[in-house]
Amino acid sequence: MQRVRQHRGIDARRSRLPLPTRLLLALSVVALGGAVFLTATGGIGPLVATLGSGFGNALGKLTATAIPSPSVIVATNSPIIGQPESAYTSQAQVDLRVTVPSDALGATDAKVRVYVALSGLTPAPIDDVAIGSSITVNVPVDLTKGRNDFTATIIKSGVESEASPVVTIFLDQDAPKITVKSPKNGSTVNDPVVTIVGATEPKATIIGLNAANGTSVNTNSGVDGKFSLILSLAPGTNAIHLDATDLAGNTSAVDLSYVQGSGQMTANLTASLYRISVSHHPSSLQLTVTVTDPTGAPLAGASAFFTIQIPGLGPISGSKVTGTDGRASFTTPLVGKIAVGAGAATVLVTHPVFGQTTDRVALTFVA
Repeated sequence: MQRVRQHRGIDARRSRLPLPTRLLLALSVVALGGAVFLTATGGIGPLVATLGSGFGNALGKLTATAIPSPSVIVATNSPIIGQPESAYTSQAQVDLRVTVPSDALGATDAKVRVYVALSGLTPAPIDDVAIGSSITVNVPVDLTKGRNDFTATIIKSGVESEASPVVTIFLDQDAPKITVKSPKNGSTVNDPVVTIVGATEPKATIIGLNAANGTSVNTNSGVDGKFSLILSLAPGTNAIHLDATDLAGNTSAVDLSYVQGSGQMTANLTASLYRISVSHHPSSLQLTVTVTDPTGAPLAGASAFFTIQIPGLGPISGSKVTGTDGRASFTTPLVGKIAVGAGAATVLVTHPVFGQTTDRVALTFVA
């Protein structure tokens, strides 16, 4: 019984051996049995060589060290180029302020590479700048006339990052041309103000100064370059100076001269009848005023206040506004006992720019 228990204990210990070890033990037992047979037959030599080679290969496969897979190289984060105060400049060289990622600071093998793309061309590298301990790097760059699109990358350990967002700078060294379309230089203006209409570069600043009265105004041209500004005029000759400054800071000037005319608006009053019979008078009387500006053109928007004086009746009045033809009419019925005698009709015309003027016609009432 004791031998049985010992035998079972040995089998249990063997069963706990690793599988490769158990396989080798089994092969050894088989080989030992075969060796007895082959020794007698003379075949032990070749078998030993074969088994040695097989065991070597098996053990080699069981004990070989695994080959590590190549590590993945991750590129450095992209830098950022600071936006300039203005995208337009007249300076041929500017400094790009590049902010670098923190993992590139102090790295001796890290650098900033700056690219520029001109109109219609692909980006081309123009400079490599070493990165120190500061998070910002100033990179001086030369500009080409027109549009310059800048980008930057970080190169670290031979790996280049993605490009930064594009920063665009325009080089403009040409002075803006000023073209005055109206009024014609040297002309007479029969208004208390002059409206100067012209064109220059888009979004330029225009300043107008009238040396005759010291007044000045400024405006900006639109995206199409057109502008208009209004300057008050003094009697006589007005020397006006215009300055234009474009987005890049280039400036130009033009001098103009206008003469303020002495003409004023006029009012011409007419009546439907001037001689009226009191016994057979019409049912109504109409007054019409025609208003013109200092140049003689019909003046719209003028207020006309009419007053009629008829013998035997009290004053009659009413207000009208001139139309695009410069005319305004007022009609009053003739009601009541009208006496023989002299009457009159007057009109007072008022305009916010040209002030006031008046006109009068005589009316005669007969039997």
